[in-house]
Amino acid sequence: MEPANFTYLGLLILSLGYPLYKSFEERIQLYKKFKYIFPAIVLTAIPFLAWDVAFETKHIWQFNPEYTLGFNILGLPFEEWLFFFIIPFACIFIYEVMLYFFPAKTTKLIKVTVRIASLLFFITAIFALHLSYTFVSFILASVVLLIIVQWKVVSYKLSGFFKGYFVSLLPFLLVNGILTKMPVVLYNNGENLSLRIFSIPVEDMVYLLSLLFINFTIYELLKQYGERKKAKPESRN
Repeated sequence: MEPANFTYLGLLILSLGYPLYKSFEERIQLYKKFKYIFPAIVLTAIPFLAWDVAFETKHIWQFNPEYTLGFNILGLPFEEWLFFFIIPFACIFIYEVMLYFFPAKTTKLIKVTVRIASLLFFITAIFALHLSYTFVSFILASVVLLIIVQWKVVSYKLSGFFKGYFVSLLPFLLVNGILTKMPVVLYNNGENLSLRIFSIPVEDMVYLLSLLFINFTIYELLKQYGERKKAKPESRN
C-alpha cells in the first residue's frame, strides 16, 4: 500500500480532529449533545449512502483506487462510508458554535428568500431532467428547503442552519477541492452541468446543503424532544 492510498482517510481524520477535540470545550459542551447528534447522522446517512451506491453503480461518479485504502463496501470505499458520519459531525459542531455566538433569528425576509431558492432549485431540476446528478441534487434541495421553511417546529432555526451551512462551505471547499482536483472522486460530466468552482461541481454545494439541512433538522427535533422530556419532571414540582 502506497502513502497516496491514505489520502481520503487522511482528509477525513483532519476534518474530524479539531471538532472532536473542541466538543469537550467548556462553552460549547457538544459532548452533552452526542445522544442527539449520532442518531441524526445515522438516519441521514442511510438514504444518502443508498444514493451514493446507486450513482456509483451507474458510473455517475466513481472513486480513484490510487487514493483509497482499497476496502470497499457495496462498491463504495470505506472512507466514503466514513464521510457521511465525519463531515456531518464536523458541520454540526460548526452549527452549534455559530448558534453560541450568533443566536438564530429567522425573519420573514429569510423565509421569503428560502422559498425563492426552493423554486429556483426546482426550476433548475426540471430543465436538467436529463442530467442525473443535477436533477436529483436540485430537486432534493428544493423539497428540503420547502419543508423546513413551512415547518414551524424548525423554521425558526433557518438562520442558524444557513450560518452553519455557509461557514461549513469554507472547509468543504478545501477538502472537496482536494478530493476533486487529484482526483479522488471522478465525475461523469455527462450527468451534471459541467459548471465548477475550482475543481468542484456546483452540484456538490447543493448536495451538501441537503445533507446538512437534513442532519440539522433531525438533530434539532431530537434535541427539542430531549429538552421537553427533561423539563417534564420540573413542571410537576
